[in-house]
Amino acid sequence: MQEGNLQELNMKHIIIVLCLILSTTCLWAQNDLNSKSNTAFRNAKNSFENQEYGKALKFAEDAILYKKTQLEQDYKLIETSIAARDVKKAGDNINAIIPVLTERDEYECINLINYYNSKGNFNNSISQVLAYIKSQETYPEAQKLIGDIYKLEGEYDFAEEYYLKALDNAKSLDVYDERYEIIYLLADLSKLKNDYDTMEIRLLNIIGKEENDKNIILARSMKNTVSRNNEDAIEKYFQMYRVDSFFSLKAYLELAQYYNSINQIEKAFNYSALAVITGFTKVFNVISKRDIDFEYTNISDFLDIVQNYPDIVSWGSENGVWQSFNVFCEICGRAGYDIFSSVFLKILAFHAPQKYWQQDAVLKLDKMDGIKNPD
Repeated sequence: MQEGNLQELNMKHIIIVLCLILSTTCLWAQNDLNSKSNTAFRNAKNSFENQEYGKALKFAEDAILYKKTQLEQDYKLIETSIAARDVKKAGDNINAIIPVLTERDEYECINLINYYNSKGNFNNSISQVLAYIKSQETYPEAQKLIGDIYKLEGEYDFAEEYYLKALDNAKSLDVYDERYEIIYLLADLSKLKNDYDTMEIRLLNIIGKEENDKNIILARSMKNTVSRNNEDAIEKYFQMYRVDSFFSLKAYLELAQYYNSINQIEKAFNYSALAVITGFTKVFNVISKRDIDFEYTNISDFLDIVQNYPDIVSWGSENGVWQSFNVFCEICGRAGYDIFSSVFLKILAFHAPQKYWQQDAVLKLDKMDGIKNPD
């Protein structure tokens, strides 16, 4: 009789564990890929890519609403369950709370706690998990997409409103570094609205004050090298300096072009020098990892090697790397380093990874020689 009861208890225990596993799996599916909010957001992205902007807007708004509603419900369920007197006695530690909830058959609450506790390092604190749930009620990815839609429609004020919302909620981003993209989009909006002061501030915010101060000191050292104004200075420039603040790459180039356009040549030089070395550093690092036999010899050979990697050429184009080389040459010429500029442009005319920038280098050389460009 006792053996039969023991077997029965063991069977019940197995069934409970299986039910927990099954319900947890279903819950994770519901809260992740197959949740209403994520399904709506995928539909929004697909509609956006198909240029169905009305549908994309509706799906994105639905995604925001669904996520907020789901998280509010989850928060309320956990909050209500742990408010019970016997659960409160277990304290804040999840490991102590779970057995009490198990005795109360509150398996849905247990599954929710386990699901959210797996999202980060909360020190098994139920209060930290609840704070996390509350912080995730926003949907910055969907807010950004709505901003993209309004930007395409020329509704810049509405676009800015949603980009700012997405930036305010950046802590909820699945990939936190996507906040840089949002700030870039805000800077681009300022440029489109001819609000260059705000554009400048936003680009500088991408870099950050501490990083900016450090890199400006580095740019002054670069200037000392370039100011030698000879052919050797080019190779010393590429051999001596490295910058790995890759998220700031586009900001350096945008600021360089902006300051060049308003004749602040010293600032233009600093940021164009940083843009070139940042892009160069990234490409150098990637090639070094792919080819263990790679050794840098000179910038001409380096640019020729780059052309063996179509994905690197494409990345460099998308991120303004090859453009930054030509912009730097122009600014060096305006700063009085005409020999450095001319020699570097001649290198780019033959070795730039894209034909467009080779031709642009030729045009810049012609301009330096006083030859008018064809209309």
